[in-house]
Amino acid sequence: MVARSPLIWSCCFLWTSSAFTMESSTRQPPPEHLVPTTTSRLTRFMSSSVEEENNSTPEPPLYIKEGLFAVDKPLGWTSQQVVGRVRSLLEKDAKARGVVDNRKKRRRPWMKVGHGGTLDPLASGVLVVGVGKGTKSLQKYLTGSKGYKAGVELGFQTTTLDLDENGEIVGKMPFDHVTWENVESTLDGFRGTIQQKPPIFSALKKDGKRMYELGRKGVTAEDIEIEAREVVIHRLELLKEESEEPKTFGLDVECGGGTYIRSLVRDIGISLDTLATMTSLERTKQGPYLPEHCLKEDDWTAENIFKAIEETSFVLVEEENDDEN
Repeated sequence: MVARSPLIWSCCFLWTSSAFTMESSTRQPPPEHLVPTTTSRLTRFMSSSVEEENNSTPEPPLYIKEGLFAVDKPLGWTSQQVVGRVRSLLEKDAKARGVVDNRKKRRRPWMKVGHGGTLDPLASGVLVVGVGKGTKSLQKYLTGSKGYKAGVELGFQTTTLDLDENGEIVGKMPFDHVTWENVESTLDGFRGTIQQKPPIFSALKKDGKRMYELGRKGVTAEDIEIEAREVVIHRLELLKEESEEPKTFGLDVECGGGTYIRSLVRDIGISLDTLATMTSLERTKQGPYLPEHCLKEDDWTAENIFKAIEETSFVLVEEENDDEN
C-alpha cells in the first residue's frame, strides 16, 4: 500500500471544498410553483375570517335593560297574570329586534320575569317585577316591608275573609257596642310583633296541598289546624269614616313579610267582640317602591318597561345606602 504524503491530502481537501462552494453559489432557487403554499393559504384563511367577523352584524341583546321596576296591579288581576303579560310584551319586542330563540327546551320561559310578592286579585297597588338578572333580587321583596290601605266592615265574616265572589258569609254579630275609642285602643294590641293565623284561602301549603285548594272544596279554618306565625306590624293607623259609629273604617298598615291583612282585620274584629271582613286592599309600598314609581296598565309597553327599570334604579341605590348606614 502506497502511503500518500501530507501534501496530497491537503490538495484533495482544498479541491473538494472549492467544488462545494462553487456548487452552492451557482444553485438556483426552485420554481415558484414548487414552493409550499401552506403559509399563504393560512394567511388567506385568517384574513378572510377577520374580514367576515368585521362585516358580521352582532346579535342584539335579549334584554335591553335588566333589573326591577314596579307596576300598579289592576283589580281582578293575579300577580302571575301580570308576570305573564310583561313576559309576553318583552318577548315580542325581542323578536321584533331580531333576537333568535335558541332554547332547546321550549317549556322553559324564554325571558326571566318574576314578581316580588303575591297581591290578591281583589287587591291593587304596588307590585315589584324583576326582569332578567333582576329576578335574583326579588327574594328580599318577598320578605321585606310592605305598606297597605285596607277597608274594614264590622258585623259579618266570610270564608275568604274578604268580598271574593267565592266567599260565603259564615257568621254575623252585632257591632253597635263598638265606639271609635274602642277601635283606637284595640289597635294598640296589634302593633309590633304578633302571632297570626293565615287564612285558609292562601297559597300556603298544608300536608303538601295549597290551602286555597282545600278551601274551594269546602274545608274551613275550623276543620284543619292552622299554626299561628310570628309577624311584625311596624305601623297601624286608623282611617276614620265620617260617621258616629264605626261600621266601616280604614286601616293604614306597614308590616313585615308574611303578614295577611285579611287575618289582621279578622283578629281586630274578634278583639272588638264582633266580626270583621276586609272590603278593599291597596298596596301602597313595597320596599322602596311607592305608587309614583308604578307603571299603570295603559303604559305597559316594552319601551316603557325598560325605561322604568332605568329610571327607578336610583331607588335601589338609595335603599343600599340606607342599609349601609
